[in-house]
Amino acid sequence: MTLLEKDLLWYLVQRSIKPMGLSLHAWQEQCIASWMEKQGRGVVQVVTGAGKTILALYAAKALQERLQTKLHIVIIVPKTFLVGQWKSAILAHHDDLGIEREDIGWVCGTHHQEHDKPVMIYVINSARYKLSYILHQQLSNKTPVMLIADECHHYASAENRKIFSFLELLHERDKKNYYSLGLSATPQGNGFEQVLVPSLGPLFYTYGFSEAMTQGVINQVVIYNVALKMTDSQVAKYDELSGRITTTLKKINRLIPSLYKLKGSAFFIELQRLCLSETPIIAETATLLLSLFYQRRALVYEAPQRLSCAFDLIALLDSQSKIIIFGERISQSEALYARLKRYFPNKVAQYHSEMGETEKTLALRRYRTGEARILVSCKALDEGLDIPSADVGILLATTSEQRQRIQRLGRILRLQEGKGKASLFYLSLAHTIEDSELLDVGIDSIQEWYLQYTNHFIHPFYDELAERLSETLQERNASPIGFDAIINQGRVRNDWFEDPKVLQEMYEETKFPQEKQYYSLMRSLSLLRMKMQSIRLH
Repeated sequence: MTLLEKDLLWYLVQRSIKPMGLSLHAWQEQCIASWMEKQGRGVVQVVTGAGKTILALYAAKALQERLQTKLHIVIIVPKTFLVGQWKSAILAHHDDLGIEREDIGWVCGTHHQEHDKPVMIYVINSARYKLSYILHQQLSNKTPVMLIADECHHYASAENRKIFSFLELLHERDKKNYYSLGLSATPQGNGFEQVLVPSLGPLFYTYGFSEAMTQGVINQVVIYNVALKMTDSQVAKYDELSGRITTTLKKINRLIPSLYKLKGSAFFIELQRLCLSETPIIAETATLLLSLFYQRRALVYEAPQRLSCAFDLIALLDSQSKIIIFGERISQSEALYARLKRYFPNKVAQYHSEMGETEKTLALRRYRTGEARILVSCKALDEGLDIPSADVGILLATTSEQRQRIQRLGRILRLQEGKGKASLFYLSLAHTIEDSELLDVGIDSIQEWYLQYTNHFIHPFYDELAERLSETLQERNASPIGFDAIINQGRVRNDWFEDPKVLQEMYEETKFPQEKQYYSLMRSLSLLRMKMQSIRLH
């Protein structure tokens, strides 16, 4: 494509996506232009909360403008609730998009209808077998089709990839009418190169945490890695299990040398297969090793100090904070929920996969409306569900699944007017397997702090500042009432490394004496922090 053609394409994209004065983010405009340049094929990697749904809808609009003929839009989603979210997004922008309510059809669960609407939304479970046939018919009849694959990393599995089987049968001349856009925060999983690239196109645009934060598209975040101390009995049990795992691992590696080369999920999948081996010693050893891994993981995940830490943390946070808690065990989430609702009545909601649909809907409604400000969840919230951004995320346990980590972080980064920096608290049991599983999402220049927790929180740098401030105030006989309580609150909040001018404004704006005292001390700590950091730099 020549430079003149690129300039013309950019002009056409700008004209088509901004007819009503809509202001897209610069990255969205650039991405749409790049997609058009790639002949309307490809996969976009977009951080959660940056606006990938709007990107896809206005890409479709730009394509429609370019084709100047009827375009059939097909949207595939992995879960039923996403059907409603896409419909809502389309209707919220129907004037710009030129799509009315009656133009939208959907197929999911027991809801089936004719596939003749200009926009069709399919849940993957309902689309595997029929959709490919429908797409083949439409494309063979010269109808341009745009396939939007939401959370496209789901569609590389042996079953889900059947939606792309029409491409194998489609005549080459008809493929020119096929356009595709894959969307995901983490597209490059198993089957990406083998399935998604041939079916949707290559990864052509990446928009990550660093760019989105710098450009103000998502919120700033501070990560707190909180190390929990194990009890003596936990240490003894953990060491015993680790020793037995090492011995059993050596044994099975001698029996199956190829197992040594496998890492992560591939290792455990093969280990599960070996449990069914017809060779008794292999099956017994594999079964024992899996059991030992499970026991050690359970010891780590179910440590009761996680609940105590989360509860103490919430008690210290701002009473207006919107909080999401992510658990790895439903029993653990339920135990924390039971404890929190006694101390924060009517302010806590619970959401996990074993709840009924009505219960889950009501829980999210209470959180969305602000009736509940604390949402205790399990893995059910990890992906796709559109919920209001939280100020605070608390991960009760780590996970080795990078996709899950990124999805969870996205829950607290969605931009919201009047919201300061978000906080993510990542609880991990010190000196265990969790030490090697701390959060790593490739965010440059992110503020990250390490705290310790026994029955209280320890933050070495903050505590040094607080001690110096205390000594200064005592020398002046100016220590305020409740100094220790305020210092305890500040230790797990972001205010003490805000700009002193911002803290002064907060001090002047608040009408409550306790809050004035809090912001006054945080401003003093911020000034002291800047002074100490300047000294250390020189």
